[in-house]
Amino acid sequence: MDAYPSIEAQMRDTEHRSRRRPARLSASLVVVLAVVLAGLLPLSGHAAGATTYARNLFVSKGFVYQDPYYTACTAAAVMHMLNTIAYRKTGGYGFRWTPYTVKKSSNPDQLRDMTSILAFERRYDTLRSTSAGSDAHGWRNALNYYGWGSSAMKNASIRPYEDRAYSTYRSAMKAAVRAIARLGMPVGVLAWAGGHAQVITGYVVTGENPRTSSDFTIQWLYLSDPLRSDAIVNRKTSYAAMKDGALKWRFQWYRETDSPYDDPYTSGWIRSSVSSAVGPSEWFHKWVLLLPVRRGLPPPEPSPTPPPASPTPTPTATSTPTPSPSATASPTPESAPQQERVSESPSPAASSSPSPSTTVVPSAAPTATAEATSAADPASPPPASPTPVASASPAASASTSPVVSP
Repeated sequence: MDAYPSIEAQMRDTEHRSRRRPARLSASLVVVLAVVLAGLLPLSGHAAGATTYARNLFVSKGFVYQDPYYTACTAAAVMHMLNTIAYRKTGGYGFRWTPYTVKKSSNPDQLRDMTSILAFERRYDTLRSTSAGSDAHGWRNALNYYGWGSSAMKNASIRPYEDRAYSTYRSAMKAAVRAIARLGMPVGVLAWAGGHAQVITGYVVTGENPRTSSDFTIQWLYLSDPLRSDAIVNRKTSYAAMKDGALKWRFQWYRETDSPYDDPYTSGWIRSSVSSAVGPSEWFHKWVLLLPVRRGLPPPEPSPTPPPASPTPTPTATSTPTPSPSATASPTPESAPQQERVSESPSPAASSSPSPSTTVVPSAAPTATAEATSAADPASPPPASPTPVASASPAASASTSPVVSP
């Protein structure tokens, strides 16, 4: 046997070891990959556990374009929102609107068409008279009046819709999603920095359920615009695009300064929207929404039930004792004293003529002094407009840009 392996044996050994080396490298690579994957598993598991919640209220037959009435974006939004609520049956107690899409009716008594709604908004908004369109207060008042009646417009404690101003885009969008999730009613958006009306009907979020929590992240919003040229109808728009995207669907803070009057149907006194140089106001430099805050009016309290009548007691008959004949001795004629019979003369008879009857004269019926409210029928003419009174001290807003679509 040779002291050293032959050349052939060395070559075979080298070949054998070279064949084994890739196997060792593959095993090492598997170990490394396993460690990396182990570190990534918690992240992957967290992403898989995120829950997506989506809802969209949009009903195509309820949508209305404002064209050719280019200052009627808020009135078109009113019709779109109320139609959606009617089709979805989410208006709650007292909701009275039925779907309607006529823009200008030939019937002068028909007050539910778009042009009539715009005229109503102008009587009840806080916009300067020289401006076109309407503002958030006119929009809110028309939603509540046509949807639920006069008391829903004037009484802040029962209003289904409110105009709300938020200091950040994020807080406004979260409020919009939560309102849609909890109440099933659309949200109005003061778009174009307050110059135009748009409507949000739905959302896609991840995280917690927006019906019960604010711990969610907004991914998408469903946006509609009544201006036909914008071509935004039930558009799935990203959260980022509504914040920083194209101007036609970007939601910016309010810049309009031609609503110098106070809202008479809300407690306190503050101008609706003027520049900061004039003074504080409700909407200026804030993100403004038309937000549903309750589903319908509170139902009337039930009438109290009277207690059951007490049963009439049945009288118990009382027996009269009969005296025994033996107990009373009959006097004999001799012993009984003779009683003198005195006949009493009757008194003169009372006059039989009846006394004269008393005639009761009813007083005049009281005249009602309370002003009758315009009630439940939107077809009836709306009540007269309160004339807003401008503050005497500060000057009116310098800006005259309209609050509606151009």
